[in-house]
Order: sequence, then structure tokens, then C-alpha cells
Amino acid sequence: MTELKDQNIKYKSWLDTSTFDNCKLNRKDYGEFLCDYITGEQEGFVLNLNGHWGAGKTEFLKRVYSELINRNYPTIYIDSWESDFTNDPLTVVSSELLTQLEKCNSNAYKKSDNVKRLFGKVIKGTVIGAAAMATKVAIGEASVGADLAKTLYESDNKDFMNQLKDDYSDKITAINDIRNELSKLAEELQHNDDTKLPIVVLIDELDRCRPTYAINMLEVIKHFFNTQYFVFVVATDTTQLCESIKAIYGNNFDSKTYLKRFFNRTAELASPDIEYYLNSLDINNHYERAGYLTDLHLYPRISTQPLDIAYYIAHLSKYYQLSIRDVDQLLAKLNACLRCAHSAYTSKGLNQAINIVVLIVAIIEHDKGIVAFNKRELFTPLFEPFLDNESYAFEIDGTKIRMSLVITIALESISKQIEEGNDYREGGVIISFLSRNKISQYRDKYEELKYNNYLENTVNIHRHLNNEKPKFWLWDDYKKVVELAGNIT
Repeated sequence: MTELKDQNIKYKSWLDTSTFDNCKLNRKDYGEFLCDYITGEQEGFVLNLNGHWGAGKTEFLKRVYSELINRNYPTIYIDSWESDFTNDPLTVVSSELLTQLEKCNSNAYKKSDNVKRLFGKVIKGTVIGAAAMATKVAIGEASVGADLAKTLYESDNKDFMNQLKDDYSDKITAINDIRNELSKLAEELQHNDDTKLPIVVLIDELDRCRPTYAINMLEVIKHFFNTQYFVFVVATDTTQLCESIKAIYGNNFDSKTYLKRFFNRTAELASPDIEYYLNSLDINNHYERAGYLTDLHLYPRISTQPLDIAYYIAHLSKYYQLSIRDVDQLLAKLNACLRCAHSAYTSKGLNQAINIVVLIVAIIEHDKGIVAFNKRELFTPLFEPFLDNESYAFEIDGTKIRMSLVITIALESISKQIEEGNDYREGGVIISFLSRNKISQYRDKYEELKYNNYLENTVNIHRHLNNEKPKFWLWDDYKKVVELAGNIT
């Protein structure tokens, strides 16, 4: 019996680095479920794995690859964006398919000779257009892509139609022969090597490709590889792919209906659990080892618990609808900002008090180009709610408080009035942002207790640090360091 995991497969390192057991996005159950689903298909099946940009499609596909290889299903991974510079996706798919199958078994190259010969007959520069037009006769289905291909090739080759006529019959035969030979190849691998069927081909990054190339890739999959024992999983941001199609056929073109002709089913890759992801990164321990939690005065705490930066990041990321890629970018810039502050402490002995909520919000606003970032003033660092998104609340001692209120309190805590003393004093500490009038503006009878709890925790940092006289960061301090960190991409 051939154990695929023991063979010289192309992405063998993923079997250790990218598995559902070490998935930081908590997708093990869904990943294993999807593998069960696609391996139950045998008759030329194409699945659209739909996820928005930054949802983690590539990492998910790597783990699907590892899972299927460990289950002994021959699995091929193709990054379509890497081959975007070519004009011939058939060459790319056929080459990767056969090359990676040969790596699955040392004897596979002998069994794939017929398939190589047939692919060689049709890979002649006009294959996309020929495939689309020939398929209309071979399987009785017209192809929208045929007109596109004809236009593309006519611009470069005036003898395009004559060339089609010359080898038209050969190409029709070759398409059907390729399908038959691929099915035979799959059966031989199963019979002789005891590998399982279907053969699964994972196509990644299609939505990043040029619109014409993305469409041609789908045409190739449909016309050449819609065959028994082969399953394709095409990862896309379907919304973006629809826009790519419209860029070719016009804004009034029904791109959604057009896409359905290529896919048998669509599986949604849901937004990941950001809090689970952040907890897996062990951010608080990392910041403690770096000295951020001991040498910098980061506030406010959540109730009486130690400062939990991951909790703030998770909830603010949800409020601002950040993707996993956005969160990774946020973490890099947050670390850069805190590293800068810590450097001032170690080199100059500068004590600093930094409101972590304000810092996170400032980084997000700057990245998203939210106008409030540049409109905010020292004396009135006001908050403009983000799309009225209150679906993610902030929990304190088992009760919830509106996220917009959490941010509002945080911003008022860094008002210039703290230094100037223009408003309200308590115990010798200027806390203008906590004046009686301000309190009444934000709370209602349902939120009074929750508001007071969070308010008390916020003001305590000012009372506690009054004798130490640290440098309290004001809005200009946050704005400056965030703009500097903005150069990191």
C-alpha cells in the first residue's frame, strides 16, 4: 500500500506545519466535515469555496491538503496567481496535476504518458478558444468564454479561424480522450497503489488573477477536467470574482448566473473566531516578556482583572469588521507603537500612561482612512460611531456595555483638559472627562451600573498614578506614533 504521506509530495512540509490540529482559527470541525463531503463525490465535481478577502482561504486549503494526504487521497495544490503571467491555464493545470501525481508515486509517470501526449496535442496557443468551441459540439453546450477567447486571439493571429478548422476534429477527439485517460489514470493509481479516489485538485488565489485569466482557468477546469474521479475545490472571493467577470462583459452582465455554470456547489468559509485566534497567539504573555505590561502604564483594566489586551483587540476588531489579515496588520503596528514607547522608557526612564483602547482605535482608524482620525482635537477628542455597528458589546463583570460608549470614555480620558484643569477635580486629580454633565450624556437607566463600573476602572488609573506623575499620552501622542507605524505594511 502506498502511503502518500511517506512519498516525496510537493508540499510535504504542510503535513507538519498546516494541519487542522494546529489551526488557530478553530476550523477543525468544518475542515474535516468538508473533506468528508468532497471525497464522497466521484463524477467530475467542482466546489466553490467562497470566502471574503482576508478570511484565511489559503491557510484553510493548506490544511485540507494535509488532511486529504493523510487520508491517502491524491491531492494537488495549485496557486493560480503564481501563473497569472501566462495566457494558458491548461498548461499550468495539466503540468501541475501530472507532476504532483508523479510525486505521489514513483511509478505514476509511466501511467501518465498517454495523458501527457494528449495534452501535448491541444496545448498550441489557441487551446482556450478551441476547447470552448469544441466543447459546444462535444457536449452540446455553448461557452460564453469562446467569444472572449476568439476576440483575444484574433487580435494577435489573423489565421485563428483557419487554424481552428484545420485541427477542429482532432481537438474534439482529444478533449474526450483526455477525460477518458484521466479517469483510467485515477483507476490505475487506486488499483495498483491502493490510494483512494477521488483525486482532489485545490485551486487557490483565483480572485487575485487578471479577469481574463480567471475566466480562462474556469473554462479549462470545466472543459478538460470535468471527468470521473476528479474533484476540484476553487477558493475565491465570489463577490470579487463577479466584479472581474463584469470587467470583461460589462456591468449589466449577470455574472452570478454565469459563475453557477462552473460550480456544482458552493461552500462558505465563515469569518473566523478572532478571539480564539488571538488567544492562540498568547499576546499577553508576549507583551509581558517584552516589558510592555510592567514598564508601561497601560489602562484601563477590565473590572478587577489584569489588563487583557487580546480581549480589547478581539472586540474592537469585531466592531470595526476586521478580517484576519487586518488583525495581523493591527498586531504588527500595535507592537511597533508599544515598542517605541518602551524604548523611551528604557533609554530615558520616561514613565508613560497609555490608554490601550485609544491606541487600538487610532491604528484601525488610520488604516481604514476614517476621517475622525484627522478631525479629532486635543481638547475634544470625540468619537464618531463606526457605521452604527453595535452588534458587538463589551462585557464587564458579566454585563455588557455598548462598544461606542467604551471608545467614547477612552477618548475623553486622554483629553487635553486633563492637563489644563478646566473642568472637574476629585481627590486632587483632574478628571474633566468624568464630569457629572458628561456622565449624564452617555448613560441611560439600563446602562448606569455598567457605565459606572467601567468609568470607575478608567478613572482609577489617574488616581493611582497621580503621585508618580507619568506622561499621560494625549491625542497628539497617539496620532504621531500611529502615523509612524503606518509606514509598516
